[in-house]
Amino acid sequence: MVVRISGRGIDLGNSLREYATKEVDNLLEKYLGDDVETSVVVGKDNRLFEVEICAYLNKGFVVKTNGASDDAYRAVSIALERLEERIKKHKNRIKDKARRAEWTKGLEATRYLVERKAGTEDADEEHLIIAEQEGEILSLSVSEAVMKLDLTDMPVVMFKNAESGRINVVYKRADGHTGWIDYKEQ
Repeated sequence: MVVRISGRGIDLGNSLREYATKEVDNLLEKYLGDDVETSVVVGKDNRLFEVEICAYLNKGFVVKTNGASDDAYRAVSIALERLEERIKKHKNRIKDKARRAEWTKGLEATRYLVERKAGTEDADEEHLIIAEQEGEILSLSVSEAVMKLDLTDMPVVMFKNAESGRINVVYKRADGHTGWIDYKEQ
C-alpha cells in the first residue's frame, strides 16, 4: 500500500503526516487490502483545513472524499469517515475483482478541464485554461455508474452501457437525485 501525503500551501509536520498515514493504512487495509494507492492533500483556506483523500484501486477506479475543519487532525478524521462510509456502501462491488477487470475494458477518451482565470468575467477564449487528460470510457451497468458517481464525488460519469453497448451518462441533479441519459442514435 502506498500513501502519499502532501500539503497545499502549508508545511505539514511529522506528527500530522504520521497520523494521516497510520489512519489511512488502517482503514484501507481493513476494507480493501494492500492493492491500493492513496493520495492525501492537506490545505488551508482562511481558518479551515481542507483534506482531500483519493484512493486509487485497479486501473482508474477511484474513491474520493474530502473533509474540512478548523483542526487539521479533525479534517483528516472527517475525510476518513466519509471514505469509510463510501467503501462500506459499495464494498462488495469494489472487492469484486472479476467485475473490476471488466471495467478496465473501455473505450479510449480524452477529458478536458476548462476553467476561467481568476478575475475574468468575459467569455474571451484567451482567458480560458484547458487541461487535457487521457482516460477511458468504461463498460458499466447503470447501477455501477451510479456507484462510481457516488464514490468519486464527480458531477457526471460517462460510460458504455454494458447491456446496450450505447454511450450513457449519469449525473447529479440540483435536487439531489441522480439523472441518467441513454443516448439512442436516430
